[in-house]
Amino acid sequence: MVRGSQELAAAGVLAAPREARRLFALAAGSPLDLAGTAVPPSVGRRYRMLVAARARRVPFPLLEGETGFLDFDVAVRPGVFIPRPETEELAERAIVVLRSLLPHPRALDLGTGTGALAVALARARDDGQVLAVDVSPRALACARRNVRAHRLEARVEIRRSDWFSCVREAFHLIVANPPYVARCEFPSLEPEVRLYEPRRALDGGVDGLDALRVILSRAPHHLLPGGTILVEIGARQGPAALAIARRVPGLREARVERDQSGKERFLIARCV
Repeated sequence: MVRGSQELAAAGVLAAPREARRLFALAAGSPLDLAGTAVPPSVGRRYRMLVAARARRVPFPLLEGETGFLDFDVAVRPGVFIPRPETEELAERAIVVLRSLLPHPRALDLGTGTGALAVALARARDDGQVLAVDVSPRALACARRNVRAHRLEARVEIRRSDWFSCVREAFHLIVANPPYVARCEFPSLEPEVRLYEPRRALDGGVDGLDALRVILSRAPHHLLPGGTILVEIGARQGPAALAIARRVPGLREARVERDQSGKERFLIARCV
């Protein structure tokens, strides 16, 4: 594993020794301790292939085929945005809102990607219904797989829609993790993001707020009275996002909350 660690370090991978151990465990199928024993040739070949891929900065979850989200796992696939810790915090906030609602709440997950948010919401309320939409066929296929894996088909509907374009219903709760990277920021993104995440899931336009403007402008038409919308935003977008929300007729009590690292990360508003 020493050579693998060196190769990863030379490629700029952080915590290279730890990643080399994780890649070896993935190649072996378990975190086996093979000290003093010969590494099976098939394991050695697979390990070298995994190290080479990670050195090209392929995200580890894509190599593993899944990632953890809250207290469960979701499958990930190339071309589908990989959920991040910030979105887990978005889910936690949404679950608090969902659990405060009366029986049979309805929630909408805009731009569902892997379906992680939709699965989290459905697991939180067994009497609720979740509509998860995305415009990407790859994302929809991945989301369907994850919904099936958690046996939530009866309570999570997957639908192709460009934001609200194919949504006619109204909801108690809307959640979204839209694209919010400003175009000028793309060169500074980590290679794992810049090279392997779908551009459509990242590109928020010149100022990173294009998707947010669309979502907030139409949200009041799809929120029930007193309903809540929660949107993940960029770390420096708080003031601008708040200004947009406060100009939307039908939205009130708009505020921005910080994530665990102290960055402004979540826009929350309610429908009149």
